[in-house]
Amino acid sequence: MIETEAVLFDAYGTVLDVGTYHRDITEHVVQQSNTLFGITTSVDEFNAYWSEEFEFAFHDVIAYCGEFRNMRDLYGISTRNVFHRYGIQVPDTYVAELNYTYKKMLDEAVSILPNVKQTLDTLYANGLRLGMVSNGDNEELSAHLDGVSDLFDVVITSEELKVYKPHPRIFNETLQKMGVARENAAFVGDTITSDVLGAKKAGLTAIWYNKKQRIPKPEIRPDFEIRDMTEILEIVECKS
Repeated sequence: MIETEAVLFDAYGTVLDVGTYHRDITEHVVQQSNTLFGITTSVDEFNAYWSEEFEFAFHDVIAYCGEFRNMRDLYGISTRNVFHRYGIQVPDTYVAELNYTYKKMLDEAVSILPNVKQTLDTLYANGLRLGMVSNGDNEELSAHLDGVSDLFDVVITSEELKVYKPHPRIFNETLQKMGVARENAAFVGDTITSDVLGAKKAGLTAIWYNKKQRIPKPEIRPDFEIRDMTEILEIVECKS
């Protein structure tokens, strides 16, 4: 076990389960694309294109190649660019409509699984201070944390600081607001490139929540890897 004063968490995919949200929104767009524009494509193809476009847009922001865009904007940009691949110039109003639908579907999909809630409650009851560092947007995350927000001392989003993980600044400012030294904090997240790499860059103990059993990247090594959130209770103990 490691002695720690605080445990910081990623939001979506870690504390907040989104179920089949990403595939569901792709299925919705593919169905509409066929009806409105006659685009014949598969869910897998459209999703692959969307993932590529999102990575391009996201990379431009984290590499400071353009102005900051929040996550909802990046979803819209990625969707528009996928339609470009099919030779379709979609109006901004349609992209805005899709983004509204995306948000509504996310609101319906988000949940906090029982084992996650149990873990948060146990850590809190044992005197561990909890924080959250998310690449999400302020308003959406605030609504989705309803019921557990009181457990967290600090919740910081990329939209608030205009910087995305893995940049160490978002971790450092969270720790500063909590008044916790990096050597006394652990971070739990499901994304190896944003969460684990970012936590390591910031000097925190990095715990990879690899519930989907993804293949690790040799160049990014977490300090611990877990498959179930309750395993955190075997790793951290309160620093007295």
